[in-house]
Amino acid sequence: PVAMEIALEVEVGAAFLASIVACLASHPGDVLLTATYKDSDDSSGDGFGATIKKVYEGGGVGAFLRGLNARFFHVGCIITFQLVLYDQIKQALGLPASGS
Repeated sequence: PVAMEIALEVEVGAAFLASIVACLASHPGDVLLTATYKDSDDSSGDGFGATIKKVYEGGGVGAFLRGLNARFFHVGCIITFQLVLYDQIKQALGLPASGS
């Protein structure tokens, strides 16, 4: 059972790390998507490049990461739970765990 505890800790740790990477990779795109929808009532029709410029002018590179802490908490927990659940179901069905 000590090996099982370590395996579970590694599984949860790997899933948590994957959720952090997923949040970092997807958040800037979601910021741009939100800015695009926010400005959709504007009839100027500037386009995607103008949206990137507007977000950047609103706070530099950090503007693309604004709200990341809330995303880590919300999405990070969901992704971690899903990945751990996926591995647990695979093991319950007699399949090897991911990465083994």
